Amino acid sequence: MEMVRQWQKTVKDNLVPNLHGHQAKALAAFSFAMAQAGSCTSGLIAAAVPGAASPASVRRRLERTLSNHRIDATGAMLGLSSSLMRHWGGCGRRILLILDETPKANDLRCMRLSVAYHKRTVPLLSVCYRPDDPPMPMPVLVRWMLRQVAACVPRQDVVVTLLADRGLCWPTLIRQCRRLGWHYLLRLQSSTRVRLPEDGGIKAVQELAPRPGTHAFVQDVRIFKKARWLRANVAAVWEPHAKEAWLLVSDEPASYRGCCRRYCKRTWCEESHRDDKSSGFNWQRSHVKDPDHAQRLVLVMALASLLCIAQGVSVIKRGLRYLFEPRRQRQLSVFQLGKRWLEYALVHNEPLIPLPSMPPP
Repeated sequence: MEMVRQWQKTVKDNLVPNLHGHQAKALAAFSFAMAQAGSCTSGLIAAAVPGAASPASVRRRLERTLSNHRIDATGAMLGLSSSLMRHWGGCGRRILLILDETPKANDLRCMRLSVAYHKRTVPLLSVCYRPDDPPMPMPVLVRWMLRQVAACVPRQDVVVTLLADRGLCWPTLIRQCRRLGWHYLLRLQSSTRVRLPEDGGIKAVQELAPRPGTHAFVQDVRIFKKARWLRANVAAVWEPHAKEAWLLVSDEPASYRGCCRRYCKRTWCEESHRDDKSSGFNWQRSHVKDPDHAQRLVLVMALASLLCIAQGVSVIKRGLRYLFEPRRQRQLSVFQLGKRWLEYALVHNEPLIPLPSMPPP
């Protein structure tokens, strides 16, 4: 099928050129069928793969791909990151990276570093592991991931900001961002102690915004006593109708506009997790439990997600959104638009829309 061949050529030549051609084509066909089937289960994906082979034969081929130790999933993801990032340099562009961990039931966890794009995130590097057996201590793993992705980010006139939730707000993360020359915007645990600049008083950061309707923006505070009081800026905001306060730390000036509005984009990561699971590929139903096999499955999911997002962006830019929803009710995400375009194109024999270059929106 022409659409599959187009996607295979794009993946092989432009996205993961560091892989062997046969491996790249196999992953491309796998990811295309995953986007069509809306599932990570090999049996359902096999039924969506075009060709003369029976679904049972295709299923065995897909399972062999996941168990093929010659496919370096981590190296392929870094190749994908380099391919995506090479057009993002210059003009003082701000790249927003999001670090987050997502579970797959109780079997696996996946630490993921992604780039924000059109209210979704595109994975740059993922590491799968069992909950009680990470490949290395978590702070070491996070530092390694940041360094690997930093090598893929263009260095000319680019501003990088890292977002992370309170479960990953560690002193080592701040120090690594400083080494890499990145900005950071992290959410603090409510019990984190801060030392104020005016009188040197020490209090829990939650005391800066103790009740709904209060806020505080403090420059040049010290946080993390056990890490020898790192210097940073803190924004504490408790909106009147919110359940709890946002307690944010950054190296940039603390303000509502500069911190809170930018941190809102971390929800794009949650939306992408939903695309991977219940609203997209149903990763939670996958029977793949081995971390090495899961690493290759996550790579296929990253390619499938990129395909859907890129097609959705192209649908919007070409003015084709009216095909899938009325102008007065814009409810479909860019991911869902791309997924529906693939289904529409297959039925109506339309070609794959060429992938756009992907600078930050």
